[in-house]
Amino acid sequence: MKTSVTKNKELDSLRKKEEGGTDSVVFSSKYIRYTTHKLTKDSIQTLPIDTGLTGIQNFSVLAQPRHPTVGTGVMGLAARSLLFEPLKTIGFDAGFHALDFYILNHEDVKFYQARTPFTSLYYVNGSDKEQVLKLTHSQNIKRNWNFGANFNRIGANGFYTHQRGDDLNAAIFTWYQSPNKRYNLWLDGVFNTLKAQENGSIVKENIFTENSTTLVDKQAESVRLNSAKQLWRKNSFMLKQSYFVGRIDSTGKSTTQNILPTNKITYTLTYTNNSYSFKKDEIDAYKVLPKGVDSVFTNDSTSVKHIQNEFIYSFYLRAKGSSFIKNELKVDVGIRHDFYDYNQYIILRDKTNSFKYPNTFQNISLLGNLGYRFSNRVDFNLDVQQIFQGENTGDFLYEAKSNLLLSKTAGRIVLGAYLQNKSPEEIYNRYNSNHYSWVKNFDRTKTANLSFNYINERFNIDASAAYYLVSNYLYFIKNGTNGIEPTQETGDINMLKLSLGKRFTYKTYHLDAYVVYQKTDSKNTLRTPEVYTFNSIYKEQTFFKRLKTQIGFDIRYNTPFVASSYSPAASQFYNGDNITFGSKPVVDVWVKAGLRRANLFLKYDYVNQGLFSNGFYTVNRYPMPDRLLKFGVSWNFYD
Repeated sequence: MKTSVTKNKELDSLRKKEEGGTDSVVFSSKYIRYTTHKLTKDSIQTLPIDTGLTGIQNFSVLAQPRHPTVGTGVMGLAARSLLFEPLKTIGFDAGFHALDFYILNHEDVKFYQARTPFTSLYYVNGSDKEQVLKLTHSQNIKRNWNFGANFNRIGANGFYTHQRGDDLNAAIFTWYQSPNKRYNLWLDGVFNTLKAQENGSIVKENIFTENSTTLVDKQAESVRLNSAKQLWRKNSFMLKQSYFVGRIDSTGKSTTQNILPTNKITYTLTYTNNSYSFKKDEIDAYKVLPKGVDSVFTNDSTSVKHIQNEFIYSFYLRAKGSSFIKNELKVDVGIRHDFYDYNQYIILRDKTNSFKYPNTFQNISLLGNLGYRFSNRVDFNLDVQQIFQGENTGDFLYEAKSNLLLSKTAGRIVLGAYLQNKSPEEIYNRYNSNHYSWVKNFDRTKTANLSFNYINERFNIDASAAYYLVSNYLYFIKNGTNGIEPTQETGDINMLKLSLGKRFTYKTYHLDAYVVYQKTDSKNTLRTPEVYTFNSIYKEQTFFKRLKTQIGFDIRYNTPFVASSYSPAASQFYNGDNITFGSKPVVDVWVKAGLRRANLFLKYDYVNQGLFSNGFYTVNRYPMPDRLLKFGVSWNFYD
């Protein structure tokens, strides 16, 4: 399809070369670029959209090669990271994170610059067990004003009764840039509705053992809960404005340049409305939950309304007329105000409240950043966040990072360190529900981290070493037969984490390897494997000069570790029975093909089921999915 233009000297196409740009041009993907909130922190950077085959089969947020998870079943249900990946946040946190993998946040929204309307479709079908749909549309209203929307849907019925995950994400977004590029406005709204059925696990706990009698249809297996479910909502709006004062510099070509200010004023306003609820209406015959005030009906709800105002002034001092930035000093000074309206309810069947805990409070934080770029080879950056007034006074996060480019052949080194002092999540200090009630007063958790990263793009190597020292670590433990309670580690926890990634290529054969080694003196507390590895082996071939294909298989494996348990009523993972599951490799086979703007794949998950084992667990009593054939397509339209 072609779009008429006249005398457009920036558009590159065969037709323009042949006819001098007097008639029409054929657009390609390089005319669709985007930015994110993170990429606008220092300058206006844009990136091209990804139209390649790499990684399109890794659609599940729970099965990312470098960020594996453990969970209670299929997509849409409760999950947490398999590896040690602490949150680098401070201030108030309600403490509900079991469904975080499915939430669309402001940081995930892309703001486009599109010379022509752009639409992206991504769809995966695994019969009725698992389906994923992602739609994106964006177009410029004017040359310097873009508007777009996202729609994402996860629908997973699972292999067992009452195991459906149903997630809906949507976003609207717009980006306006003044003709002189001094003023920028980003506005977006994100809307999340997450529904996760809680079956309390299947009754048969040894379903994968050889002597276990398994029903032909696993939907007929008895489960412990038949009506329980989580319902989470997160709706949020963000308005971000920036204005460049003084001289404006730029680097790069006209289609890829970065706009660099010398003085910048940024104001951000965010409003968020979160709600978390757990509901059931049945007798707990298998005693999955502690006995409640009402033994049949439960409707526990927590809501958090949050308004944030942030103002930052940025100053940049750099030399003029350089093809690259050197001897650049950057200083950011800002202030952030957070207001919270927190409410917790126990709602009875007649919709009255048997308990209500309201609380309103605020935090005021000082924000600072100091950066110096010695040349295009060496830079240093120091970031400071300090809450100096409010509910969480004393929380802070200090982070330093330095990049050192040795050479294009030798690669680069990234050194990092951070010190975090964080208040306990609210659910640790106070929680009241039909099944649980506690009031605690825990100390802040302190985390010190040192990291070393080596990256060599020429030889396709990336390696890292990270050391963590954690004091006053918070987690949940088993209390009684079927209850949990929060607790705090009195001593320090040490964690060493080493990782290595390498891509090997021999003619048309490829091996993408990644391995992580973790060593801690608190295995029973952190409950992560010592070794995790993911390897992708495939052959690449092009047919008819246009049809690009890859065929291969993925292998993931982790060493055995003491598994966590899960409490549906609190939506929390906890350290319960000291059960260690045997660990066997999981193999997925796939084939991918790409023709022009469409990429397709066919994937068979867990193809080796029955070879090494009949199935596996990652969380106590919750079996992971069986083998499953999936089909996916990614299709971009930009004409």
